[in-house]
Amino acid sequence: MEKESRKIPGLTDRAWLEVSLDAIDENYRRIRAYAQDSRIMAVVKANAYGLGAVYLARHLEGLGVDSFAVACMEEAMELRRGGVTGDILTLGPILPHQLAQAAAENIATTIVSTDHARALSDAAAAQGVTLRGHIKLDAGLGRFGLVLEGRVEEAAAEALAIAALPGLRIEGVFTHYTAADLPVGDAFNRHQIALFDRTTQLLRAAGMSFLKHSASSYFTSVYPECHNDCVRVAALLLGLDAPPPHGVACVPSAQLRARIYQIKTLEMGRPVGYGPTVYTLRPTRIAVVPIGYADGLRRSIQNRASLIVNGQFAPIIGKISMDYLTLDVTDIPAEEGDIVTVFGRDGDAVQEMWQMADIYGATVGEVSSVLSPRIPRCYTRNGEIVQP
Repeated sequence: MEKESRKIPGLTDRAWLEVSLDAIDENYRRIRAYAQDSRIMAVVKANAYGLGAVYLARHLEGLGVDSFAVACMEEAMELRRGGVTGDILTLGPILPHQLAQAAAENIATTIVSTDHARALSDAAAAQGVTLRGHIKLDAGLGRFGLVLEGRVEEAAAEALAIAALPGLRIEGVFTHYTAADLPVGDAFNRHQIALFDRTTQLLRAAGMSFLKHSASSYFTSVYPECHNDCVRVAALLLGLDAPPPHGVACVPSAQLRARIYQIKTLEMGRPVGYGPTVYTLRPTRIAVVPIGYADGLRRSIQNRASLIVNGQFAPIIGKISMDYLTLDVTDIPAEEGDIVTVFGRDGDAVQEMWQMADIYGATVGEVSSVLSPRIPRCYTRNGEIVQP
């Protein structure tokens, strides 16, 4: 990999995240074909899982996505201020004092309970506005929403009462399943789907009209029967997830890189890093790499994980510090200025984000969403950086 061809001064001198627009385009095409007539809602919360919400939302609008989901009003407003014109739903509830802004910016919100709905209704009536809302049903995750287990009829009655409140325009009814591992969790997953389907059937039988949605990325891939009117996809669309047991799989999109700042040789028995916890067992070439825990790397991977240098895996040696880590490159032809791949591809060597998540003991979303703002996000076409 040529040093200068990927270099944007001030952005790729230290460490940076590359996001492939080609991969995201392909993931959109796959989901569009697989979900057939279902609407695609792109979930871009947490800065699009760390990949850059505003830039990617605007890119997705260009592909035909007209609906986005975020966690909260602050994220919704970031999209609006960034020029995103599509529909926006906050997956978390808003508070009554945020209602006027939501109405003014045409942002829909999640309604999680009868009490929450009444508070919003009272505020809307007092301010003379109408709030767009989606009612959340709890099919098994146990967080927000009207509980369905053992009380489907009661939950449907509550939802109908919420829909009748003044100042609220209910446009959607949705849930968020907890994904039990296959194959042992399949019965539980299907039980959740059945609870949600039964409740929404009662609502539609009572004459209520709404957008029905329940499928996150995992359920979109594995359970096409719950595509419903809309699929809510994040990891699948953004190219972050491990291949599912079956169904549609995503093309990985993100690669985290850094550059070697210094290479030095330490004699046998020399300490490396804070502590020290590690001593060299032979004359060792050490590469100092300017990325650390303040950039979002977990210290738990030190002395356990390897990063890729010139197509070969170089083990992390010593503690990861705030701004730097050190690699053992004794057996690798490395030079100062060479690119280090934390996750991604370099030649024939690949370390995907989901594999890094396994080392972390975390979900894939945690790996990218915690990357520090001081890591520039760069966007690529055909492997070349086109937009910092």
